[in-house]
Amino acid sequence: MGAPMTRAGVLLFGKPSAATPLLGYIAGPHAERIARFWPVPHAGFLTLPSARRHAAAILLERRWSSTRDDGMDIVRVVERARDAELARILMRGDAPGGLMKALGRMGEQLWEVGDYANLLSLFADPEAVKVLRHMPQIRADRLGVIVAVPEALRVPGIVANLPETPQAVEDLASAYQLARLIHGASGASRLVQRWERANSALALFDMAAEALQPVEFGRVLAPPALPDWFEPVRTRKALNEMALEFRNCLRDFAADLAMGRMAVYAVRKSSSPPVALALRQDVAGWRLAEALLKGNDDLSDAHLRQLIDVLTAVGVRTGESAWALSQRLHDHVCPDCGPAHVPPRTTWRQRLALGSLWD
Repeated sequence: MGAPMTRAGVLLFGKPSAATPLLGYIAGPHAERIARFWPVPHAGFLTLPSARRHAAAILLERRWSSTRDDGMDIVRVVERARDAELARILMRGDAPGGLMKALGRMGEQLWEVGDYANLLSLFADPEAVKVLRHMPQIRADRLGVIVAVPEALRVPGIVANLPETPQAVEDLASAYQLARLIHGASGASRLVQRWERANSALALFDMAAEALQPVEFGRVLAPPALPDWFEPVRTRKALNEMALEFRNCLRDFAADLAMGRMAVYAVRKSSSPPVALALRQDVAGWRLAEALLKGNDDLSDAHLRQLIDVLTAVGVRTGESAWALSQRLHDHVCPDCGPAHVPPRTTWRQRLALGSLWD
């Protein structure tokens, strides 16, 4: 027996029909599917309002990616259903007002599948809906920017000042998450209210950088309580011995260890090779700064993830220091200082920001 056909491999409506150049231009990646439902010359589709053409693209993708037939007559729904009914179908339930009007402000050409997913996810967020209702033109790249920030930041005053650069928006999102650690949930809520009053991207990002500054000076946290197979280095002699064993440069950080801003461990577990591990403390608490084997060799992904699970369970975070992030925020949006230098962070390991020992 052959492999069973998926829904995408079945002729769903009428006869196969090649898309005309005009349909290809307007529908892009959706053209072939639309041509099956609205055959040449595709007049029934091309004469629809743009909002309903976008709705057709969403419903066709939903059917094509499913293994079950929902029984919906997509042509009838798209062409004849009332706006409120079509909105409920698109949202799979209750739909906030304004969805069909928003679809009508998305341009004539159809979007990529992921961009439609961003739109629907934002319409499920009550605060984001308020933003979308006030946008005279809705662009896919702009929605990607909005989706990239936490829900708490999806308010008109902040969204209006978000730059187009994805790295800048990602850093603003990271700054908010660190601000929650520094100031607590209630303090972060007050920060958002202040950020919403920013009159420019520069003002917004400078406010975010200021939120990463310490509330009080001289505060030193005790190192986290870790299992006994994390052997803390507490003396100069032990630090020298560790540096010789692992052939690394951790002895250069004796002053940081003495001031309590850094903690170093020899991690010895019988099932894994020994690890030299360093934590650093900043205004947001303890973070993992380095983890290496002897000779500065990398750990395997599985070994590293195991250690991170133990550390996060006791409140140690991963990623960049609050200081490094606050320094970069201003450069993202300042025409005189930028562009900001953003370290590589496309992979899971890069996002850990290991090796950041000097901040």
